[in-house]
Amino acid sequence: MSLRLRLLRWGHRLPLHRLPFHLSVALSSWGRRHLWKLLAERVPATVTTPPPHAARHLWGLCFRAPLFNAAGMFKYGEGYELAYRQGAGAYLAGTATDLPRRGRISAGICQPFASYPRSRAALNALGLPNPGHSALARRIARLPRYPGFPIGVSVAVDPELPPEEALPRLLGGLRQYVDAGVDFIELNESCPNVPHNASWRAVEFRLRWLAEHFLQHRERFVPVVVKVSLDLSPEMLTVLLHLLLHLGYDGITLGNTSTAYEALLPAIAPEEQPAYSHFWQRFGGGISGAPLRERRRELIRLASAWLAQSRPEREFHLIAAGGILCPDDLTAALADGASLAQWYTGYLFALDEHGDALYRHMYAGIPADP
Repeated sequence: MSLRLRLLRWGHRLPLHRLPFHLSVALSSWGRRHLWKLLAERVPATVTTPPPHAARHLWGLCFRAPLFNAAGMFKYGEGYELAYRQGAGAYLAGTATDLPRRGRISAGICQPFASYPRSRAALNALGLPNPGHSALARRIARLPRYPGFPIGVSVAVDPELPPEEALPRLLGGLRQYVDAGVDFIELNESCPNVPHNASWRAVEFRLRWLAEHFLQHRERFVPVVVKVSLDLSPEMLTVLLHLLLHLGYDGITLGNTSTAYEALLPAIAPEEQPAYSHFWQRFGGGISGAPLRERRRELIRLASAWLAQSRPEREFHLIAAGGILCPDDLTAALADGASLAQWYTGYLFALDEHGDALYRHMYAGIPADP
């Protein structure tokens, strides 16, 4: 095992939640930023090739496997060779905004983060750090291309700008990514770590505006999926699905981190609950990892059943995200109706346990594309 992987494993396993609260979050946040940079710059010596039956075909694209990183893992367009060589089915950069963002600084802590190993969970209030559309598009344009390894980008409106300025800026970014050669786009409508108008009226307005100004004018077809929170109610999910199909979107990612802090408290190990509660009460942020597993399964099943009943005439796919930690989670997500799956917190725990063989481990037992 490389020194960088050893450092990541060492940092990941430290019981930092036992330290005084502010110190534990400060150390966790510093360690995540610096150890992740070391990891993302790694180029594994060997290439893991997914088994042929793992390939999925969507939107005219071939994904050599159904699992890849979630938005937020490679915010600056880093880690491309790492993801390819470890065996991911695709690569997703971002989430990016038009204006570069350093991320959130609170109580002297940059990009607050905490991991809860016993609960296989994490909390973060990173605040969308990213280099901006122009810088990220230039980096994507320079990436080498590999068969069966599509490149995607996650985007969001600039949260501090008014809609009449933020949406045209986002449109300009989308055009830059298309010119850079991205294969798919994920519109992030669910980040809990920045101030934004999450009302249904505001979300609907943004979706309709982008459909009118981008979806209806794609000279080169680049599928666009919308990422939403797992806190979405079943009733609103069906309303959203109907709207997305009507407007011409190509799929939905279910979902992002959760802010159901108290409802998910029983899923946190008793010895980690005090640190967990202190974090969200002080920083807010979003929960990720194993506590989201059941909620994600519920919404994917509901969306799959709705689509089966509605029988849309156009291609529309579900992407499962949240609580993907082991081969059974991936197999279950596909059986529930997802075409693809993403992971982040689960990736970190799997990397700790399996090193660069983590994707090979995850593909054990998955069925062929139906």
